[in-house]
Amino acid sequence: MLITLRQLQYVIAVAESGSFSKAADICHAEQSTVSQQVKSMEEKIGVVIFDRNTLPIKVTSEGVKIIAQAKYIIEKVEELLAPFKTKPVNFS
Repeated sequence: MLITLRQLQYVIAVAESGSFSKAADICHAEQSTVSQQVKSMEEKIGVVIFDRNTLPIKVTSEGVKIIAQAKYIIEKVEELLAPFKTKPVNFS
């Protein structure tokens, strides 16, 4: 099972915006891409993260746990990369 950081970002954006369309705008992606990637992630982990029968979209009880962990993972990756964002790249 391979979950990408981008999929985690999409899930967080959908949860925070309550919409796949708004999440796509936030992530600078197509709505269909966000929807497909979230669905793919749900299938891989065997958990329905969003109740798509409501507007705005609601997070399921299991989805709340997934989103909390997704935010933690993204935060840790950002912490990992932070010291290197200001340094110039030197490939010599």
